Amino acid sequence: MNLFQAARSFVCVAETGSLAKAAERLATSSATISRHVSDLEEALGCRLFQRTTRKLRLTESGMLCLERLTRSLDEIDELTQLIQAENNQPRGTLRISSTTQFWVRKIAPVLSSFLRQHPFLNVQVNVTERCVDLIEEGYDIALQIERPTSNSVVAKPLRYLERILCASPEYLRREGEPRTHADLADHNCLVYAHAAEQVEWKLKDGNGSQYSVEVCGDVRANDTNTLRMVAIAGGGIMLGPLFTLEEELASGRLVRVLPELHSVDPYLWIVYPSRRHLSLKVRRFIDFLDREFGQDYAADPISPPAPFVRKT
Repeated sequence: MNLFQAARSFVCVAETGSLAKAAERLATSSATISRHVSDLEEALGCRLFQRTTRKLRLTESGMLCLERLTRSLDEIDELTQLIQAENNQPRGTLRISSTTQFWVRKIAPVLSSFLRQHPFLNVQVNVTERCVDLIEEGYDIALQIERPTSNSVVAKPLRYLERILCASPEYLRREGEPRTHADLADHNCLVYAHAAEQVEWKLKDGNGSQYSVEVCGDVRANDTNTLRMVAIAGGGIMLGPLFTLEEELASGRLVRVLPELHSVDPYLWIVYPSRRHLSLKVRRFIDFLDREFGQDYAADPISPPAPFVRKT
């Protein structure tokens, strides 16, 4: 029995509550994870889990083992990171979750330069607009638009992402151009999908005054590209990230609506699990993101939000 592998598998099952989820996180099979746990139970002479057809529950011995083995594995991870730092070479797989448009348009084109700097590292990327559970789903780091609320993570703003109102010239000729934020309630607004049934756009002007308006429309989508194409075709007014709309604005296929307004608090957040020692691979990726895309808030008139740090 490989005690280290067995301990790692046991802790992962305890954290995820599932053999299948532990197998996915550790990139192996459920049968292998089950064998590791059984080997550890046999070596210790006790049951670590109460097994039912629906879930696994730690026994008292299992809870004691989880506490001690988690601490031991953390110390091993710390030692590994210290050695890697000394060798200056992060290794292994960096699992990333990222909001789709920023990844596709900004990060993916420069990702190869990051990997050339770290030849012993590979990345596994999931692009989604969903805010993932880093711990349960086994991600090392996430890039997301929504500010996290969980106290199990640390988050820092990477940069301000201006989100603007825009529509096609055809739509504005047909329906008229809104003159104030309140006029948006009378227009067909293209809405991001996972919003609640009643959608409220929160907007801010250059003086810092904030406005809220309830909007509705005949198209909802969880993809900015879909909303952009509908807007280009004259389907309505959208609120979207400026960096995804620059070509359409330059060509005139879309035009700004109420250009003095933009969305409130549109920041891109770097989110990572709150652990005592940040892994070298995550630290290097954060440094890379800061160099490539980080905002110089000291030179920018927009004040950043405070970082979100786990309470200890």
